Amino acid sequence: MKIIIADDHHLIVEGLKAAVQKSFPVFDINTSMNKQELFETLESQTTDILIQDIKFGDSNAKDFLDEIKTKFPKLKIILLSSVSDSVSIKQLSKKVDSYILKSESLDEINTAIDSIINGKKYFSKESTKRLNEFQEDNEIVLSRREKEVLAVIMQEKSIKEIAEILFISEKTVEMHRSNLFVKLDVKNLTGLIKKAIALNLVDE
Repeated sequence: MKIIIADDHHLIVEGLKAAVQKSFPVFDINTSMNKQELFETLESQTTDILIQDIKFGDSNAKDFLDEIKTKFPKLKIILLSSVSDSVSIKQLSKKVDSYILKSESLDEINTAIDSIINGKKYFSKESTKRLNEFQEDNEIVLSRREKEVLAVIMQEKSIKEIAEILFISEKTVEMHRSNLFVKLDVKNLTGLIKKAIALNLVDE
């Protein structure tokens, strides 16, 4: 079993490596300190599990998780993250096999590895708690026009552009957008887009 620990902090890497090696002494554990080094290692050897820090030097792992999964479909990913809001956890959990908050115990890492070895996904105690708090509200019902407005909002169009595309007035667009804010319980467009994706209300 080969594992890569991808983190740009030496102390964290050494701590993780020691903890994993203690529980799984026969495993081959490598480390990567940046994205380029990580991809070079993945391409040069068959790796079973990647323990990936989400904030990875100048990179953010969420920007290349899809690329990793495409290039290395059999690779299992344990994501270590300081991102603790429920919407982000919901989105990122779709891309990985385990999600652990960096504030949690190192024991969570070993539990995740053990679960993955046994063919299961694993989400830490705290991330599971946040996911349970997340109101994946299947009762949210959008009208046909609200769905149309939302779809165009996802294209980052202005109110004027949305009105022109859908052949409705700008006031009507504003009304539908306000209704979307209320139904999805968000305060701005960024929150609307994040929650719409998390709830699978639009195609990603």
